[in-house]
Amino acid sequence: MSSKPIAILAVLALLLPVSCTSVGKAPAERIDHLTISGLIDGSEKFTFTPDAVKWRHLHWSTPSSMEFDGQSWTRLGKTPEAWRRFGSHDLTRASIIRRHGRDVIALEPSSDGFILYIDDSPNGAGYYSATIAIPRRTEE
Repeated sequence: MSSKPIAILAVLALLLPVSCTSVGKAPAERIDHLTISGLIDGSEKFTFTPDAVKWRHLHWSTPSSMEFDGQSWTRLGKTPEAWRRFGSHDLTRASIIRRHGRDVIALEPSSDGFILYIDDSPNGAGYYSATIAIPRRTEE
């Protein structure tokens, strides 16, 4: 009799329990999404903090046809009502997950939120859209 079958069975007996065990997954992080879009001709800076969204026009024409979370945003100097549901989130961990535009869309964290930059350098206005993932704060 050959000892190969016994050796193979011994190896399988050692591996089988390991391959059948599973490790529990960490709970999925809860993330909400915010989309900001509009016609941009120049440079814009949007600062997001727990209390407010502040818009600062930097160059060329003011934005038009702006939308904030699917709602018209015509008074850019006023924080949109929709921001209330995001203010308690973990804003410093926000990130862009989808962007559309012909030039720069960038996001950087700040001490208590984040800043969104949209820069349209080519002549004329262009349509821009940024979808931002904002994690909810975890309960401790």
